Amino acid sequence: MSLFTLFVMLTLAVLSPPASAWNIPGHMLSGAIAYQVLQQESPQTIDKVKAALEKHPWYTNQWHARLQDVPGTDHSFVLFMQVTRWADDIRTNDKQQHRALWHYINWPFKPDGQPPSVQTREPEAVNILTAMTENQRIVANGNDPERKAIAIARLFHLVGDIHQPLHAVQLFTADYPQGDRGGNEICVRVTQAGQPMDLHRFWDGVITSSQNMTRLRNDATVLRGRQEFQRSQLTELTNTDFESWAKESSRLRRRLPIVAAGE
Repeated sequence: MSLFTLFVMLTLAVLSPPASAWNIPGHMLSGAIAYQVLQQESPQTIDKVKAALEKHPWYTNQWHARLQDVPGTDHSFVLFMQVTRWADDIRTNDKQQHRALWHYINWPFKPDGQPPSVQTREPEAVNILTAMTENQRIVANGNDPERKAIAIARLFHLVGDIHQPLHAVQLFTADYPQGDRGGNEICVRVTQAGQPMDLHRFWDGVITSSQNMTRLRNDATVLRGRQEFQRSQLTELTNTDFESWAKESSRLRRRLPIVAAGE
């Protein structure tokens, strides 16, 4: 892995709290945090990333127009936020580029006490770990500027996804014998009067659901200022391989209470 690629990905990972939220605003927030950290520690890296991303097919067709609505000093900041959400945007706007299996790895989790009849299922051969490895290879060694820009955008997004615990485990119990699909089959109600939603969607939106640029900038600043999110406190960053990150997320999910169907 090149030092350039490693630094950017570690920056994206540096403030992934245990209850990370990775809906589209959550990914945009991770982009805002990455930009702020790079601005402080390696501003020249921002210029390199921006130059590479200008070769992305969405730069001309989508992102450049959005940049015209913000001051020039904020172009790179807004671009980082747009790039982190791209791999979700293409689910509806560019389905040919969408790679659903690349967003997660369903390591099986069968809690103690479950009957022998509950059988687990191993993850798909293609998953977030194989995707990150492939896209890192393209960024480090690829010769096609457009493919490299697409790979950078995918990594921006996948570094976020790999830190969302429900992207790294699938629960198997008597209530969920076919697996819970990363919490998508588990229904929760946040408040007594609230509308039910699946656990995955709840977790995705637990930090923010706002796409307001000013609010996201402020939220990034607040998160970066929290003592527990200082780089010196994040000992997990000593592990720079993708599998270690995914296993950390999987362990966090396994600590959650098990919700039975109908509760």
